[in-house]
Amino acid sequence: MSILQALIITIVFWGINWAEAWFAYPMINTPLVLCPIVGLILGNPTAGIIAGASLQLIFLGVMQIGGTLPADASLGSIIGVALAITTGQSVETALVLAVPVSLLGSAFVLLKYLINGLVNPYVEKLCEKGDRKGLERVHILVSFLPDAPRMITLFVALAFGTALTQTFVDAIPEVVEGGLNYASDLMPAVGIALLLKMMWSTRMAIYFFLGVILVSYFNVPLIAVACVGVVLAFIVTVENKGTSAPAKAVESNKGVEEDLFND
Repeated sequence: MSILQALIITIVFWGINWAEAWFAYPMINTPLVLCPIVGLILGNPTAGIIAGASLQLIFLGVMQIGGTLPADASLGSIIGVALAITTGQSVETALVLAVPVSLLGSAFVLLKYLINGLVNPYVEKLCEKGDRKGLERVHILVSFLPDAPRMITLFVALAFGTALTQTFVDAIPEVVEGGLNYASDLMPAVGIALLLKMMWSTRMAIYFFLGVILVSYFNVPLIAVACVGVVLAFIVTVENKGTSAPAKAVESNKGVEEDLFND
């Protein structure tokens, strides 16, 4: 990978991180969006799309709750896909590289919090002075500054880590590589399981089993299953709206009757 390609990927990632925060988190800072962009920059968009879809499933249930530090899915995905493409490895190798890098990347989330904390006393002084222009400048600066260590690490890893990664991949025994390939095939299932653990309910279970039946026994493509899900969601929403109005009317009538007898 050339220095220019590494620099372009870093700048694009930095801009997407900025847009993610400034445009109310539109979910563009995800493997599904980032990996195809990296693949396009490196001349292999197909590998980027395939790896992005697989990594999106892996990190589907990973989220930040409270003070926890989740895996940095975006950083791990970019480094994993970029190094796999530049070293001529398969998509499975990208998955194997992305997961440990994402776990290490969680340290940058903590570092970002520390940098933001150092800026807070200065912000309080500006608030006391009523310096609106100063607050605007600090707000723009804080949008970019805390991500600087993360972006520097990304640039160094992309620009100078290709040879080291190639050496590491070549040193992996064939038996271990086969095991890693099987593990990478299971990772999307783990991601879905993490998401189901938070969303599972008896009421929604029937839709999950419907999807399993469509895929396992009828070989329905995933796009078709998603379309069926959209149709079912629309039907359920319409039915709930149709039944909620009479219920509210009954409740309002009960309230009127109670007021009448109370008087």
